[in-house]
Amino acid sequence: MINLKREQVIQTTEKKGYLNNMSIFTDKKSSLEAKGFVVQDDNTVLGLNGQPEAGMDAYGQLWFKDEAIEAICNTVDVPVVEVPEEELVRARNKNGHFIKDDPETEVNEAWTTKVLKKIKPKKRKK
Repeated sequence: MINLKREQVIQTTEKKGYLNNMSIFTDKKSSLEAKGFVVQDDNTVLGLNGQPEAGMDAYGQLWFKDEAIEAICNTVDVPVVEVPEEELVRARNKNGHFIKDDPETEVNEAWTTKVLKKIKPKKRKK
């Protein structure tokens, strides 16, 4: 049986609000069920043979018999951040004329980056 340190469990559960009304097992239910485990209630996960494989005791401490469940529960969901695409274009002044590079500086003033707009599909007329 693998036990986490009480401080780690309390910090994790308080951040997610598990002590109030949720459990880490219900939060990761889809991942656990994909591996063949059954989330019985908020505090218990059953294995393939129907025996408890992980749970949370009355004091809020998590326990694991299976390391696969522990690995699933300890994974952090990282949101995917979409980075806008940029392209290198010639720099222009307020009149629209090209700006030349100043050879005395290290920065190339003649080129700048431009964020590309997302191309949306055209709406069809009915």
